[in-house]
Amino acid sequence: MTVVVLHRADLGALPYGDWLDGVDAGGGPVLLTEPGTPAPPAPWADVHRIDRFARTAGVETAVLAAAAHTPVTAVIALHPDDQIRAGALRDRLGLPGQGRDAAVFGADTVRAAEALAAHGVPVVPRAAAGRISDLYRAAHAWGYPLAVHRRRGADRPVVAELADEAALRAFARGGIAEGSGGATASLTVGPPVTAHRHTGPGTPATDAALAVLPADPGHPLEVGAVQDARGRWRVDTVRYVGHVRPTGALVRGQAGRLGAWPAHHAIKETV
Repeated sequence: MTVVVLHRADLGALPYGDWLDGVDAGGGPVLLTEPGTPAPPAPWADVHRIDRFARTAGVETAVLAAAAHTPVTAVIALHPDDQIRAGALRDRLGLPGQGRDAAVFGADTVRAAEALAAHGVPVVPRAAAGRISDLYRAAHAWGYPLAVHRRRGADRPVVAELADEAALRAFARGGIAEGSGGATASLTVGPPVTAHRHTGPGTPATDAALAVLPADPGHPLEVGAVQDARGRWRVDTVRYVGHVRPTGALVRGQAGRLGAWPAHHAIKETV
């Protein structure tokens, strides 16, 4: 049996060996990382450096190949951009822990809003913007101004502010893919949010969202809300926030080990 770790270079040299002490019951964990990345300290059974780690299915292929030879008991992924792929791998391998659908809540603005709205949680109006026609539909539904955001990622910043139809046409002239950095499916559009923001429990909207969203010790979620013109709180963001907990605790949580920490190990690093 083995544990598979997906590791990106910008996470740094994390001490997975300490954190997985007593978790891996086989010949050691398997590391999948980017080319040129030194292997973090751990008794790795195998190390795979995957070309174009973030953009191809090479990671998934390598994990499934490893599972064909040795039973995989857990998939560890700390980077925000690896949450959905790790969840999909857990689903495919029949592993406990966060699956793909749950991972989407913390990574995709539109899917999270749809899921919360289906449970009666008030959300900020926002739509996917994969085509120019989506921008015009949003203008028809909500009027101007409009804000175009990144759909996924840790920050999801505003990439364009559309004050009127002339601004929309100017943004669209380069093609929506160009305006979004080449990712046509990675944008949302909706009225701009300028109201007071609240993060975490303490408002009717965030409390309702946290009651609906899956609670997973290895995948903490942060919920933010803003007040609309009538003073009603609406959920604006749901995101994976691994940095709010000690990194070792995240690793142990994703590995399914939530008990006592080995006494000779201290948790210091956070992602």
